[in-house]
Amino acid sequence: MKQDEYWYGPEVNSWVMYPLHRGSTYEVDVNHYKGVNQVNPLLVSSKGRAIWCEEGFKLKVAEGKIEIQSYKGEVQLYEFGTTLKEAFKGIAQKCFAGNGIVSPKDFFVKPQYNTWIELIYNQNQEDILKYATSIVEQNMPVGIIMIDDSWSEYYGRWRFNGARFPNPKAMVDRLHELGFEVMLWCCPFISPDSLEFRQLRDKGYLVKNTKGEVSLKEWWNGYSGVLDLSHPGAVAWMKEQCQYLMDTYGIDGFKFDAGDAMYYSDEDVTYGNVDANKQCELWAQFGLEYPYNEYRACYKMAGTHLVQRLADKSHSWNSNGLSSLIPNQLTQGILGYAYTCPDMIGGGSYTDFLDGSKNLDQELFVRYAQCAALMPMLQFSAAPWRVLSQEKFEACKAAAWLHVKYADYIYALATEASKSVEPIVRYMSYEFPEEGLELIIDQFMLGTQYLVAPVLEKGATAREVSFPTGKWLGDDGVVVEGPCRITVDVPLDRLPIFERMH
Repeated sequence: MKQDEYWYGPEVNSWVMYPLHRGSTYEVDVNHYKGVNQVNPLLVSSKGRAIWCEEGFKLKVAEGKIEIQSYKGEVQLYEFGTTLKEAFKGIAQKCFAGNGIVSPKDFFVKPQYNTWIELIYNQNQEDILKYATSIVEQNMPVGIIMIDDSWSEYYGRWRFNGARFPNPKAMVDRLHELGFEVMLWCCPFISPDSLEFRQLRDKGYLVKNTKGEVSLKEWWNGYSGVLDLSHPGAVAWMKEQCQYLMDTYGIDGFKFDAGDAMYYSDEDVTYGNVDANKQCELWAQFGLEYPYNEYRACYKMAGTHLVQRLADKSHSWNSNGLSSLIPNQLTQGILGYAYTCPDMIGGGSYTDFLDGSKNLDQELFVRYAQCAALMPMLQFSAAPWRVLSQEKFEACKAAAWLHVKYADYIYALATEASKSVEPIVRYMSYEFPEEGLELIIDQFMLGTQYLVAPVLEKGATAREVSFPTGKWLGDDGVVVEGPCRITVDVPLDRLPIFERMH
């Protein structure tokens, strides 16, 4: 590494280690990736350099040196200039140029509502309609609604459970009338001992082990077979399931969950003789035909119109909760995933909500909503009007409407990113490379125009903000002239936003 050089990548999971520098000690094997978020075989440097290997690599950082070993491809070191922005734009253009397609505008200008935390494994027509109706009645912005896991009979039988959904077409029609786009959860797993499992097995559409038997994979919902996405027949079968749901019920798109490389193995026997990373990539490619999509795990596929959510976060202030949202989003962006969504507001780890609201930290919930408000997307799940006091709910609702206020600017950034792949949420050092801001990961730039500094500490009524050179107009009307670091007041109803003045 060069003097004062900082490196970013290759995995979202390791944000706590980034940026890498001469004092860092870090290892990751991207060839055999076991993470639960996005990864790209990429490193980018604050000094304009970038490293790329099409087939993945094993990375070790120690004593100021970067060691990379690839089993399958050639490692390339590029020099594109002297800044982080030059490094990113150079490597993006060379290795994952934007495809020019932007995700539907609804993703960026309206909130998303996921039914997971409210209903968990009891997804049903009556309660989903109550949830949607409450969103309207509570004057929350209407957006996309995602019906989560357990709406179907079992995995691989992608039909509504008739006992829980007596008239799914009427439900979807009503959701559309209320102003929602409707997405359904699905995955590449197939429940064993089912008709679909036997049919797919006999056609050779499921991943096998070295004995030639279907490989049963353990995942968070038990044991299942898994589609061999390298087989054209398996892909065609899954497309038929999705098309049936769209044609029959008017479903708008899908939350494509799972597909993580960890649920495959390089020793798997597949039609296309592909490794685990490639299966993850193929699951992501599957979603390109569906404008309304969402992914939580991804290998490569930067520069495409896939919506990338963060993995489940805990209902906490710590590095697996609220404090991880900004650095995670920053890492997603610098790896080429511009269309990002933080996890469900308040946290998507459902076990944190099993006792109702008695253990809920209402202050945390509000700060979570504020932190997400000026990110590319925001997603509710636990109903804030149910779990919060009226005062806290009003602050949370204000954060949702704040996102709507800035929606046109966010969507303009998303449209530009379809071509340039530039992050929407940006490191301070990305926009201000000469000002020593490389280690700032508790605030961010929204495009070139807005500095956003959410509150990340419990009980905080003030926080420090680092300002680059220039004049900055605060949401409170105060003008700050940088460079400087000052303390600003942060009552519970404030998200500090500073507009760059020219």
